[in-house]
Amino acid sequence: MGTLGLLIIVGNLHYEMQIRQFDEGMVAKAESVGRVLAGVLARVWVEKGAEVAIRQIEDADQADPEIAIRWIWLDETHRKFGERQSELWASDWSDNKRVVTFIAFDEKRSKLRYTFIPVSIPGERRGALEITQSLSPLAEFTKKTLIRSLVISAMLALASGTIIYFLIYSKIRLPLEKLSRKALEIGKGNLNADLEIKGDDELMHLAKIMNDMCTRLFIAQEKIHFENLARLKTLEQLRHTEKLSTVGQIAAGIAHEIGTPLNVVDGRAKMIISEPLEREEIMNCAKIIKSQAERMTLIIRQLLDFSRKKKVVHKVRENVITLIRQVFHLLTPLATKQGVGLLLKIAPEVKAHCFVDSQQIQQVFMNIIMNAIQATPCSGSVHVDVANILLKSMIHTDDQLRELLRIDIRDEGEGIPEENLSEIFTPFFTTKSVGLGTGLGLSIAREMLEENSGWIEVRNRPTKGAEFSLYFKLEESGQ
Repeated sequence: MGTLGLLIIVGNLHYEMQIRQFDEGMVAKAESVGRVLAGVLARVWVEKGAEVAIRQIEDADQADPEIAIRWIWLDETHRKFGERQSELWASDWSDNKRVVTFIAFDEKRSKLRYTFIPVSIPGERRGALEITQSLSPLAEFTKKTLIRSLVISAMLALASGTIIYFLIYSKIRLPLEKLSRKALEIGKGNLNADLEIKGDDELMHLAKIMNDMCTRLFIAQEKIHFENLARLKTLEQLRHTEKLSTVGQIAAGIAHEIGTPLNVVDGRAKMIISEPLEREEIMNCAKIIKSQAERMTLIIRQLLDFSRKKKVVHKVRENVITLIRQVFHLLTPLATKQGVGLLLKIAPEVKAHCFVDSQQIQQVFMNIIMNAIQATPCSGSVHVDVANILLKSMIHTDDQLRELLRIDIRDEGEGIPEENLSEIFTPFFTTKSVGLGTGLGLSIAREMLEENSGWIEVRNRPTKGAEFSLYFKLEESGQ
């Protein structure tokens, strides 16, 4: 734009100069012809008379079609042009060297240049040669000059623009495209320091900085990867520790549960040893012993399965109600020992199939239901309600209502102090006595639930006790 502006300024100055020179040439031509003719006319006027002199003027008028020459009397000229051309009034016509020239319109409204050259003739009345020139050559010359200036300016601008375009394309656009592609690759995870830009300018230095950034990001990524692996390992150890703590708390209840079948086995075995029994009675005792042994094996296997470390399991389609029943079966002995009832209420035609990790969800239920059992006084109950609900999901950014699985776990204890409601999911925070809790149960439960596309809420009940609400995404909602 600067080059184009400069070309326009230079072209305009050149154009004005040529127009001025052409106009000055017209004036010079008229003055030259007029002075030569004025000298001849003055001599002929004196020697041969006015009529012969005027005929010579008429003959001279026919010589050049671009110039019209005629004799005029100055007083008549004053009347014709004087009011509009003050220069005619100001001129001293006694000086025969005085020339007056100006541009005016004739009777046909044509634009002409008038040049007046005084002629020294005898008598009082003053006369002069009127040389008239059409300005059409000037207009034609102006048009051609303007077109030529515009063409030259356009060609120079085009040449400059072409050079600038190729310079910008090779020095700026191509390097910027490489930088943009590399930025997109970095966003997609490609951290190879392979960006090459030739030259020694700012873009080359920027490419070098981007390569250095890729190298540092790759090192940081590897460091984060190893730190994340260590974190996951530590987290898994914490989860297993919490699980073992839970196993220790329910062990007493399970021991009481196993005590009854052990007494039955012991009694039947003593009967077989000490009393003479018929074969049918012995077979009956053996069947009872086998049945009680299978009962104890099932209880112990469930406890061992829950306490044993498991490998990471990919989420599969599970019936969450089945998982709750399994947890109920494990916790029933502990609840019975403390005089607490476990009540499960399932809404009619409830949808309960979700894609989850069954081991993690079992631990979530185990931690929360066990807390509810410990918080409920003797002769109280822990209520677990299962139903579907239409709700705006906390795991989606839109505001659409989705059908979710909601599980409410309510105890009949004293509730959670208001000042502790915002802290109960903090790791190692506990209100239990020393030795009765690690402070990890609820934090691990919330983390596991979020890993399975769910979330947890807690509130104090209006009557008495606390209520934990667990939300699960149903298989129809996201699969």
